[in-house]
Amino acid sequence: MKDHFDPAREQRELARLQREAQRPKGAHYLLFTMIVLTIIYIVDEITSNVNSAMQPYALFDLFKIASRNVNAPEYRTAINTVAPWQVASNLFLIVSPFYKALSDRFGRRLFLMINTIGMGVGMLVVMTSQSAVQYILGMLFMMFFTPNDMQVLYIMETAPKEKRATYSFVAKGIALISVSLIGVLSKVFLREDVPTSWRMVYLIPVVVAIVVGAASYLLMRETPVFVEQRLALLSMTPEERQARAEEDRQTGAAEQGGVFHALKFIFKNRQLRWILIAGFLFFATTFYTSYYATVLEGAMATELVAVALIIYPLVNGVVTITSGFFSDKLGRKKACLILGSLALLGLLLFVLACRLQWGPVAAGIFYGCSIGGLWSMSDTLILTMPAESSPSGMRASVMGTISVMIGAGMFIGQALFIVLQNFVSMDILFLCICVPFMALSLLVLMTKVKETRDVDLDAITADTYN
Repeated sequence: MKDHFDPAREQRELARLQREAQRPKGAHYLLFTMIVLTIIYIVDEITSNVNSAMQPYALFDLFKIASRNVNAPEYRTAINTVAPWQVASNLFLIVSPFYKALSDRFGRRLFLMINTIGMGVGMLVVMTSQSAVQYILGMLFMMFFTPNDMQVLYIMETAPKEKRATYSFVAKGIALISVSLIGVLSKVFLREDVPTSWRMVYLIPVVVAIVVGAASYLLMRETPVFVEQRLALLSMTPEERQARAEEDRQTGAAEQGGVFHALKFIFKNRQLRWILIAGFLFFATTFYTSYYATVLEGAMATELVAVALIIYPLVNGVVTITSGFFSDKLGRKKACLILGSLALLGLLLFVLACRLQWGPVAAGIFYGCSIGGLWSMSDTLILTMPAESSPSGMRASVMGTISVMIGAGMFIGQALFIVLQNFVSMDILFLCICVPFMALSLLVLMTKVKETRDVDLDAITADTYN
């Protein structure tokens, strides 16, 4: 509970938060909040998907590959240039928890704005890139901001506890359906005979991200959980804080924010430790979402790829929305078992659809099922369950720190892919890596992690799950 004590500054903050807490909320405040957060979620999901969807066309352009053949040696060289930087981007996750933990001190609203504008700026750098170096820098910039998911924390701390997963998955489902706009923009702007046409696909998302990011700071209110937590801290005298910190140290129930406190807490807390292990194994399977467009481009014409890019987000969104109801009804663990199985079955059928020429609709449906299961399980395992296992005073710090350690799992999957893709067909490699890691992750989750569905976020202490 320690915090640097500056009486004048803290009195100003205390007065501001008291005014914030006393401001009446309109009858439709929750609806308004969810609309704004859903729009930000749409920006997040489009930012997360647009680079993967446009990757073949950006590489054709920037590396001057005239053949437009993803099986050409020139394209393989381009992939081998860009892919290691996608792996290296995981190192940015080391900074992420320090960045995300700042929201435990300065509030969620400021970082909601920074994240959203940051994603827009990253897309702008990619869109205007004239070299592979600039493209990679823009890609890394985007990859720094997309994993932070401040809108998810906002929903978790604003929605009624019995509807947290439903609200979160409905918002994400709508955002994922909106990813079909990438396919629509591809149909409008992408031309096989115009190498630079891929850039226009980024234009509208860039404008929306920057405008909505700036507007969110003016339109949104701070989350009630954060306001209550900061008011409780600021109302204490330095002596009371010191006494509380000493009591927490003696009882092992410290609830301090910050990366190093969170790191210690994660390894000490049995629940979070097993969530970390399950997440580490699971995230080794996520690499294929960066290369699916290459598999599609190798199996069908560019105009048919655009059809698949429209279809798969619709299916993905339906799966995601449905999974939210399953999660609140059946519990987080059973939902993950269903979603993980769907991810693997969908991936297998996607590979078959591309290899056997079943067409863009079938490929889009199966890929949508696969990533719908993949990312819905991801959000449950990596965002929802850690949030429901952490005290309010360190929730953002714990979530940010866990995401860094999970990044090591992403590194393993991506590193295996980069090495083996020179020897094994890309689509077959998807299955060889994903099946064992996903199965082991589900085994750990089902046998070692406790259910968190009905927990009261305000009542969680450091030893709730020990």
